[in-house]
Amino acid sequence: MTGAHGIWHPLMGGLAFRLLRQPVQDLQEEACYDLVYFDAFAPRSQPELWTDAVMGIMYRALRPGGVLVTYCAKGEVRRAMKRVGFAVERLKGPPGKQEMMRATKGWIDGYP
Repeated sequence: MTGAHGIWHPLMGGLAFRLLRQPVQDLQEEACYDLVYFDAFAPRSQPELWTDAVMGIMYRALRPGGVLVTYCAKGEVRRAMKRVGFAVERLKGPPGKQEMMRATKGWIDGYP
């Protein structure tokens, strides 16, 4: 399977993943992803990747019930995620990171 940018790689159990190496601002798909692992540099280094506009693009790209995870746990990022409709949780981070965040798109659009 191919998409506009990148190839879908099938996994066991009917799962597939797609590595995107394009500006997130160019992402136009809507409601087609179940999980986004957002591994951008910190907001201080790349502020353009942590805006309400970018969070909105990822919100629209996720299916209802979809999840975005990131190692960034900054309050400004959490607030941007909430403003576009995500329900946001802070989680214990992996070794070397104190916290990370999980943002979930509600099952009914507009209801996080």
